[in-house]
Amino acid sequence: MLGTCDPETSELTEKMNESTFQTEIRPVPQIDDASTLHIRGRIRYAQAPKLRQDILDWVTGTSASRLIIELDDVEEMDTGAAVLVEALLFGRERAKQMLLCSPSESVMRLFRIAGFEEALKACCPSPAEALRRLRA
Repeated sequence: MLGTCDPETSELTEKMNESTFQTEIRPVPQIDDASTLHIRGRIRYAQAPKLRQDILDWVTGTSASRLIIELDDVEEMDTGAAVLVEALLFGRERAKQMLLCSPSESVMRLFRIAGFEEALKACCPSPAEALRRLRA
């Protein structure tokens, strides 16, 4: 029947989506005070709090002042776009520079449609461009 939702199927689908979302923070060897946050998978509403917390932990828990957020392995994003803009603003208030590296065309389109100018300004097409901008 159209319009019904099986709770078990819904729960299973959510668990599958959560299992594909991962983050990893590591130092950037070429730049002393920089780190990379690599995001993999789908960033949906359910994953937004973890992404927010991972970035908040980096901003408040490290002396590094620059972060490259790698988006090349992000398959899908909805609420995550707002979390990234929030992180950029939060970081700026604390003298942290953040760049969004290698966003897919669908992620860029989401930033444009939502009017997230801060995110668009922080985007770099490649890791090499992100490193160049951090060194400037």
